Amino acid sequence: MSCEHEEDLTAYVDGELPPPHRARVEAHLGTCAECQGTERLLRLTVARMAQLPDFTPSPSARRELLARVDALPPTWRERFAQLLKPGVLVPSAGLAAAAVLTLLVAGRTRVEAPALEEWDPGALEVAANLELVEDYEVLGLDSSEDLEVVESLHELGMP
Repeated sequence: MSCEHEEDLTAYVDGELPPPHRARVEAHLGTCAECQGTERLLRLTVARMAQLPDFTPSPSARRELLARVDALPPTWRERFAQLLKPGVLVPSAGLAAAAVLTLLVAGRTRVEAPALEEWDPGALEVAANLELVEDYEVLGLDSSEDLEVVESLHELGMP
């Protein structure tokens, strides 16, 4: 049903509409067969509901229902609210502030690279021959003595 008075029919049947609004719905009911059918169905439902016996849950049923509700997983809003509690928010905010402060201080502290003349000559040679050093590392040669042996292999006539 897609009538503009459809939303008002339940309030009309329950007697909750103010008099001017009630008069408009009554006038509309005289012309709309769909709303008349809906009104009859609503009145029948209300009458049948009134015939049902009163239900009073037992205390154990109430406890069981409340236990089931408590066992439901928390909604995302409840989880978010837990994060905003001072016991969680304050330490987290303090940790975040410390991290930001550390990054700011570390960003301002500049470590000057030594001038090329200050570098160790051995380190410069390694840097110049980095590809060769990486090949030696693949072979498992990691000490300077191993490098000297490989360097002197050509003297022994080995490739």
